[in-house]
Amino acid sequence: MAIATTFAKGLMLLDLFTVERPRLTLRQVTELADLSKPTALRLLNTLEEKGFLMRDKSKAYCLGMKLLEMGNLVAERLCVRAAAIPHMEELSIMVDQAVNLVIRDGLEAVYIEKRETSHPVRMYTRIGRRAPLYAGACPRALIAFLPERELAEIMGKLTFVLVTPTTPSSAGALEEVIRQERKQGYTYSHGELHEGTAAIAMPVRDHSAKVVASLSVVGPMGSFIPEKREYLVRALLRAVQALSLELGFVAKDVVS
Repeated sequence: MAIATTFAKGLMLLDLFTVERPRLTLRQVTELADLSKPTALRLLNTLEEKGFLMRDKSKAYCLGMKLLEMGNLVAERLCVRAAAIPHMEELSIMVDQAVNLVIRDGLEAVYIEKRETSHPVRMYTRIGRRAPLYAGACPRALIAFLPERELAEIMGKLTFVLVTPTTPSSAGALEEVIRQERKQGYTYSHGELHEGTAAIAMPVRDHSAKVVASLSVVGPMGSFIPEKREYLVRALLRAVQALSLELGFVAKDVVS
């Protein structure tokens, strides 16, 4: 309870800073927050130590670089989503399958946008849903094409839990799957998150060649037989290339 109270007070102090009040002295903070000077100073020192606050030349407090860093992360994600929507709509119409956009949050993938299909049987995916990075084409595309060192670091942190019988069940199994997917240039899954479904996915890169998202086409397994998959791969590749180009990525050798 004490930790929760301290956390709430810390957020309250951050909320005191506005466009009209970008800098606050210790005295102003104590008055606005109705806190004693020792309590306010303790909270301010902690926030400053963690980078959420900083002090200017006059020793007044202002918002710190940590908040700028966090704000940029949010802005980057929103930018990817906004840029992806028209490409997702075009792709969904072209292939008549559901299209999903995911980003990475730690060791999980988060679905941030989707486009449905006209099929009577739809692949329902909730925006905000999370999935492990090792299961499913779209989550796995977030890590399968990372540089080897970064991939190895993530692999060492994964805990494998079977979602379905075809979910990769170990680091060794995942490494073998990724090895093949790196050769073919896309990830493919069949029933790893939902039995009876299949998906292909590719990574979306930004101006620094960083993988910032992945885009997938998903539908009933019967729609992904080899004869049909080739068309889906080509259509997805065009959409991913166009989206990545819009985010500033210039096709070149990617460090692996």
